[in-house]
Amino acid sequence: MNPIDSPQTLSNWPIPWPAFEIEWMRTALIVVDYQNYSSNPDVGLVKMLTEQFPGIAGYYKPRLADIAIPNTRRLIDAFRAAQREVIYTRHGALLPDGRDMILRRRRRDVDAMEATDRPHLWSRGSFEHEVIEQLAPLSGELVIDKNASSAFNGSAIDQLLRNMGIDTLIVTGMATDMCVETTSRDAADRGYNVVVVEDATATFVEAHHRAALSSLARIYAQVWDTEGVISALNKAVA
Repeated sequence: MNPIDSPQTLSNWPIPWPAFEIEWMRTALIVVDYQNYSSNPDVGLVKMLTEQFPGIAGYYKPRLADIAIPNTRRLIDAFRAAQREVIYTRHGALLPDGRDMILRRRRRDVDAMEATDRPHLWSRGSFEHEVIEQLAPLSGELVIDKNASSAFNGSAIDQLLRNMGIDTLIVTGMATDMCVETTSRDAADRGYNVVVVEDATATFVEAHHRAALSSLARIYAQVWDTEGVISALNKAVA
């Protein structure tokens, strides 16, 4: 599967792109931070962007609604049908007052409130912290709460994946250049095979989306599309 088509940044790259064979029995789908605060148009960041920053919302909302969320839904259905693991992450403070977050993160949330009259993140237990209804986890699926951008820095996901015999991660979610990228880099540095799904991820600026995927594709991960993942998965389990 070819990485993202970025000829300006990848065509003359002298170092080989990440190469590995996927053992689909040891592969999990990771659904990163599709929460109400980030991905529900009626609340949280999307509502704030629509009201205060319509230029950003004009790109981000359709990217979510028309591309990233529907393709993530397809991947979830395919992994469930193949009886492969679907694992969710949720980003936010674990305590209501946020004191478990790093100081810089807490200061950023204060600044976000002053600038937009809305927090940037919400704590565990709030509606905004929950996974959006369209992609909701089933009762038997693992949901990991993290209070940092990377799931590997903000939770015990590494130990849990190793306990479950997982060595390859198919990564979807938001934001491409934030939690998706940092989680993918950390996973690769810990020895996991990582595939980031270009059309099942989203961020607020298209250039940032492409730059993040280009950076990942050079060193850390393979970048596939939804159709390629589903086709390879179905072929492997047929």
